Amino acid sequence: MLPLSALGFIRFDVEDFLTPESDEALVRMIASMHRAGLPGSYGLVGKKVLALKERGRLDALELLRSERAIGFHSWSHSEHPTLAEELCQLPYEDGVRRFIDRERPGVEAVTRLVKPPRYFTQPGGNWVPEALEALPALGMNVFFTDSFNSYIEDLTAPYWLGEVLHLSFPVVNPRPFGLGLPGNLNKAVKLVEEWQERTGDAFMVMLHPTELVSREFWDAANFSRGRVPERLKPAPLRTRDEQEQALKAFDDYCQAMSRLAIEWCDAETLASRIAPREPIRVNIAELARAVRQQGLGPMELTTGTLSAAEALYALARGLVTGRDAMDVGYIGAPEHWQEAVSPIVTTSQDRARTFAFGVVKAVDATGRLPSEPTAGLTLEAGVSALIGKPVGRLRFLDYIKPQKRLHWDWPIFPDPFRPVRLWQDARRLGWTMKRAQFRDELRNNGKEA
Repeated sequence: MLPLSALGFIRFDVEDFLTPESDEALVRMIASMHRAGLPGSYGLVGKKVLALKERGRLDALELLRSERAIGFHSWSHSEHPTLAEELCQLPYEDGVRRFIDRERPGVEAVTRLVKPPRYFTQPGGNWVPEALEALPALGMNVFFTDSFNSYIEDLTAPYWLGEVLHLSFPVVNPRPFGLGLPGNLNKAVKLVEEWQERTGDAFMVMLHPTELVSREFWDAANFSRGRVPERLKPAPLRTRDEQEQALKAFDDYCQAMSRLAIEWCDAETLASRIAPREPIRVNIAELARAVRQQGLGPMELTTGTLSAAEALYALARGLVTGRDAMDVGYIGAPEHWQEAVSPIVTTSQDRARTFAFGVVKAVDATGRLPSEPTAGLTLEAGVSALIGKPVGRLRFLDYIKPQKRLHWDWPIFPDPFRPVRLWQDARRLGWTMKRAQFRDELRNNGKEA
């Protein structure tokens, strides 16, 4: 069903494989969630689940096994080179293959000891565009990131990015949250209370079990600023009384959350409520009007949603075939692309038709937009030619954060760290972005889902 209130998610990043006390914190926090009747999403680091087994915490593994939403939070999290540190040195295609190879052992560990993970959360600031192509090969089709670390702007709805459901919800909790308990409990509750009137908007709360027993993040104590220590050490601990106070505060927080007028959800349940990314019927005249009025970006039509890539292909195919309407499915981003500095905005009808033929031919052959100019026109200029009006700024780029707002200052990265190639490929993949639709949304519009 469609959300009738704000849609809230509580995500746990279960990652600290060095601090045994974090195991008990995980068990206690799951118990608090159960007492409050709250669903959680649990992203597991591969080395963490192995540590749980080695330390004999079969109770923790059994609790995780019973949870609905289990995700994958990387193989080794903050060990250098981290995911972004390694992939930014490679071309994109090699990065996709490397992502699969380096993360597969972690996926296999989570699958063997808990269950197959259904979503991926990047470790810390390691949001990488390669995940969008690599995740399906690892059995996952949901990228559950967060507004702190994502290269995508805060979005209060799920979006498709590539063929993966991408969740980049605003984080509505103090930062840091767990490390500040119990002192920031009232502030944490108040922040969520303010979302009760935002019907249909999604947000998230983000926690790490290790925060409730430690004074410092485990990875900062070992790997900060690119450090590779000879011996790894557990996080510095709070006193036993301080740990109990923090765990009690989290239990109180869960009880407070359960009383709010918010629909609490988890990543797996949300994914089951989203309609698959399937072809939609596109009226070419309606689409052309929308692009003229709004620019080229994620499009909202009466029949459904379209990405910029799908919109461009539909306009091109409409010109080539002369058809008024057609079914349009997923179209991939160009293999290589950067925004043109000075796109051509006017051209002849013959040149526009040649451009359209080139786009249709490339997509039908490869499933993605062409990388090279067609008929001497960049993709941006070609869109302007197809609609007979300068398209202006590519609106999908507004969904990608500027470099100055990216979490490249994550304390684990070496300083300086500027993986510009990752950002450029995030912008390129923006061609595939569109809002995901709930199954009930399509049913209410008279369509099957």
